[in-house]
Amino acid sequence: MKRSPTTSIRSREGLEKAVELGVDELEVVSDSELLVKQMQGEYRVKNEALRELNDEANSLERKLGRVRYTAVRREHNELADKLVNEALDAT
Repeated sequence: MKRSPTTSIRSREGLEKAVELGVDELEVVSDSELLVKQMQGEYRVKNEALRELNDEANSLERKLGRVRYTAVRREHNELADKLVNEALDAT
């Protein structure tokens, strides 16, 4: 199972936006179970480029009060994915 760099970049961008807005509690919902498990520390990130993104995301996560990661099936995440992409693209 491979993790898309786009998924990692979008996740990091979402964390950046949450820090910028002063959010103190965040739920990250992803259709990538691998991303969720890596961000929760259950799996390690092997790819060097993704490891850098993961380290950046972990640094941002520490600036927030609480971050919870939830994996959902892709068909249950289409609307959320569309909304977050619109919000991130608008900034």
